[in-house]
Amino acid sequence: MIKYVVCFIGGLLAWMGAGQSAWAQSASTQRARSLEGVTLIHMVQAGAVQRLAGYRRLAREFQAASGAQVWFVETPWEQMQDQMMSDFIGRAGSYDVFDVDEAWDANIRAYLLTLDPYLERSGFDIEDYGGLNGLLGLEPRSQRRYGIPLTGRSMVLFYRADVLAAAGVAAPQTWQELIDAARAVTRKNFYGVVAAGVNVQLNKYFFASFKADGGRSLFSTDGKPQFGGPEGARALERLEQLFQYAPPGVFAMDIAEADQVFLNGEAAFLLEWPDYIQPNLDDPKKSRIVGKWAAMRPPGPGGYAGWHLAVSGYSKQKDAAWAWIECLTRASNAKRLMVDHGIYSTRTSVLSDPDVAARFPGIEAVRSAAAASFRPGFEGHPKGISWFVQAGAIWSGALTEQMTPQQAASAAAALWSKELASMPGPPNHDYSDIAALP
Repeated sequence: MIKYVVCFIGGLLAWMGAGQSAWAQSASTQRARSLEGVTLIHMVQAGAVQRLAGYRRLAREFQAASGAQVWFVETPWEQMQDQMMSDFIGRAGSYDVFDVDEAWDANIRAYLLTLDPYLERSGFDIEDYGGLNGLLGLEPRSQRRYGIPLTGRSMVLFYRADVLAAAGVAAPQTWQELIDAARAVTRKNFYGVVAAGVNVQLNKYFFASFKADGGRSLFSTDGKPQFGGPEGARALERLEQLFQYAPPGVFAMDIAEADQVFLNGEAAFLLEWPDYIQPNLDDPKKSRIVGKWAAMRPPGPGGYAGWHLAVSGYSKQKDAAWAWIECLTRASNAKRLMVDHGIYSTRTSVLSDPDVAARFPGIEAVRSAAAASFRPGFEGHPKGISWFVQAGAIWSGALTEQMTPQQAASAAAALWSKELASMPGPPNHDYSDIAALP
């Protein structure tokens, strides 16, 4: 049996700059080379630049300590589940470790390695979770664990506190107030709002706008779309009004481009996943708005995005794959990933750490947004991601005036009904929205 690698004993030594030299002096090094020659393949989300940078940093330390290499395969989010399923069905074992969006769990968890024996054998502290997202990677009926929580967050509204104060505008609490505030501060070469407007990003704004007045679910329990009528059209009309105050070309901007507009001091509001933008906001080398921004829960509940790390049931290096996951998720490294790379930890001990509070002055907004967010039930259907991607193009059609809001709402609802009819979903699956936090 491979002896599990203690990837970063004495993590605080690395914080003080001791790094690999401190690790090399530890007693664990003398017995950790049992993974010499092993190569692990880890599928990660393409575009998650900070996450991958943190992974690569820890992979170098993991290799120095254990002898095992970790190679990363970057895959677009909308293709990850399909590539996993192809590998599982073919029993290829081409991948050892996956970054898993919890939305895919209902479809892929049967193919993932059960981790309970590894947790018991290694003494892994699974009880340290329950912060932003509670537990991920757990089969609810059998209580079988197949994933270790990595990160979780919802959309946050970042804004220029100095600009709003100068204009006498209060922080907006509703969608209408956000629209009004964006209008009030827009001027030549300065925009009221910016956000990633490419197709796949538009869903998060539509969901929040549709649920803005409370009490609405995107789908009924049995999967019938609830947004095909006037309320869906109204949600798109809100977005049309808001994006009037965005930069030209906003619907071609992805996350990095939209974030740069805000960091350049060219927009008053930014709707964003916090881990992409927050590490740079107070970095004077990357930001012109150091000390001038604030963050809050956006109007309307956002969709919650939780991720966990899992091992393929067909991996030929299961023990080594577990050692790598244990390395990434131990408390000392979870703190490093959060403080240095903005990867929001799901460990309670990390979220309550004073260093984290100092590094993330907007952390309370992240907590508040997560507490108000929801998990879309439709993502548990095998065609859920396909619909999600296509729906983004439909919303874009409405926002760029290629169709009316009502036409777009009806088209997205009809598309879902077609996808649902084409393939049965998981047995007894509930398609209605549920609260993100337990």
